[in-house]
Amino acid sequence: MASNPAGNGCRIGVLPDLLVNKIAAGEVVERPASVVKELVDNALDAGATRISVAIEDGGKQLIRVTDDGFGMTAEDLRLAVMPHATSKIGSDEDLYAISTMGFRGEALASISAVSKLRIVSRVPEAVEGNELRVAGKELVAAQAAGCPAGTTIEVRDLFFNVPARRKFLRAKSTEVGHINEQIARVGLAFPDIGFELTNNGRVTHNLPPSAERMGRIAKFYSPELAEALIRVERDERGVALEAFLAPPAQSRATAQWQYTFVNGRYIRDRYVQHAIKEAYRGLTEPNRHGVVFLFLTVDPHEVDVNVHPTKIEVRWADSNLIHSQVLSALRETLRKGSLPAALRPSTSPTPIEPAEQDRIRREAAMSLKALSPLRPSDPPKYQRLESAASTGRAMAEDRYPGKPGVDPTKVWKSLYGEPGNVESTPAEHAGTTTDVSTTMFPPATTARPRAIQLHELYLVTETDDGIVIIDQHALHERVIYEQLRDRITSGPLEAQRLLLPETVNVTSSQIALLETHGDLLRSLGIEATPLGSDTIAVHAFPSLLKDTDVVSFFRDLLDFLAIQPATVEGEAVLHEVLDMMACKAAVKAGDVLTDGEIDALMRKRHLIEGSSSCPHGRPTMLHLTKRELDRQFKRT
Repeated sequence: MASNPAGNGCRIGVLPDLLVNKIAAGEVVERPASVVKELVDNALDAGATRISVAIEDGGKQLIRVTDDGFGMTAEDLRLAVMPHATSKIGSDEDLYAISTMGFRGEALASISAVSKLRIVSRVPEAVEGNELRVAGKELVAAQAAGCPAGTTIEVRDLFFNVPARRKFLRAKSTEVGHINEQIARVGLAFPDIGFELTNNGRVTHNLPPSAERMGRIAKFYSPELAEALIRVERDERGVALEAFLAPPAQSRATAQWQYTFVNGRYIRDRYVQHAIKEAYRGLTEPNRHGVVFLFLTVDPHEVDVNVHPTKIEVRWADSNLIHSQVLSALRETLRKGSLPAALRPSTSPTPIEPAEQDRIRREAAMSLKALSPLRPSDPPKYQRLESAASTGRAMAEDRYPGKPGVDPTKVWKSLYGEPGNVESTPAEHAGTTTDVSTTMFPPATTARPRAIQLHELYLVTETDDGIVIIDQHALHERVIYEQLRDRITSGPLEAQRLLLPETVNVTSSQIALLETHGDLLRSLGIEATPLGSDTIAVHAFPSLLKDTDVVSFFRDLLDFLAIQPATVEGEAVLHEVLDMMACKAAVKAGDVLTDGEIDALMRKRHLIEGSSSCPHGRPTMLHLTKRELDRQFKRT
């Protein structure tokens, strides 16, 4: 415990004002984006119709916010930098009906404690304005100044007197990404106000006032997404709701694309998040998240925003009401029959004409007749095996009518590599000469594998002492993960250059991830470059994921990288990304596997001998011994 500076024997002492303000700044001013948020909030409360933000060096060197609001007098300026000085509340009652963005009177005091602050302001009716300079809470100058009506606040050398905090700031591109996110949030919440963001002298966002939000969503999150959004409005029981929600086909890998605003304030709330998740339940995969922009307007008496230092959490007077209103509005919209067809993804394949089905069956029969009986020492040629693969696909379609078949080469390629690549395919048994074709494509005369597929999800096989039930996706995912992990230790994964680059619409903050995680992307075999301010071009992609939608995977990857904290270890991030890749490349529940695919997958079980679970932690297989079966059937 700290000693008492007064030396009077008392162990408790009062902290100096500057230290108090630095502690407060640690809660309010986390990074340059926090400063931008607080200053823009003040500009909004000042009645501004146009707000300009300029930054240099990611906000570490300079943050300047200029507004055309009602300004401040010389006395207002002097009080504005004092702790807990505010014009927005004056009594206990005001604290429970907050209608402004700011209210605590901490922002400018905290910012001035850890930076060199300059404020220039003029009220419209005054002839001249006033200037105030403060550095680390020390008053440097207070004087008259010529300036337009409104306020300009400059914050220079952020954390100049707190080197430990400055050291923990991220790369410049990352900090710029966080500032872009703050501008996006406030731009969505207040479409009637104009915003401009300038980075190192270059205008990156220029948003004129607008009567609707859709244009701003298109600006920040791509026109492609905006075109897919469905607008919902409802005003019931004191809750006015406006929402823009994307069809389930536009779902994302994280909940980062769910934006909630209450009375113009961006918040994160577990009740609202749960309502959104429930609205999309059954329409998306369990690990996917719907894209929703939600704007709620409620009586300020019904919501308490004074529960978190950054004001990002709230407490509701009636949380059940909020939950039910959000859930019902979103669910009714998602489930009503008049929605676009993209909202109801088909689970059935494109029907095959009867004549085409007959042709496939005839060719399959001819291929089977053409294959003479084969011995293990006399493997078939690759050309014949391609026909066998086509036969297997046709047989699968016959065995499971109405279900989409799986490309027989997909599983084999993920397990063994490209056809004919003898060097990349290890022999199954040491000391045995094995032809790659027999490894990838079992001979046509091979007996039916001992494993069978049930419910297009599980594989069941006999063992010496019982049976094993295998989750086909979990097993395949684990096998691919282990192979990826082994390969990446010897260098970058094999990449396939795309004939035409795939373009992905992204946010400004996501473009910054290319620099922050450049080494990781290169090790994964991904080559991507910025293409303008809101697009990324993918030039090369991992060979393993050749059957995966490039745009969808890359979006999920960026969403995952965006939420990684600065303190996370690189090895942990790599593990999660390899897991994501394995999950994308693995066969899915509902995929019909041919006998050859089942056999190929079963022969790779040895890769996961050290683990009986997939990278997510789900079990890959369950083992029932003969003794347990005998006990269940009362044979013992």
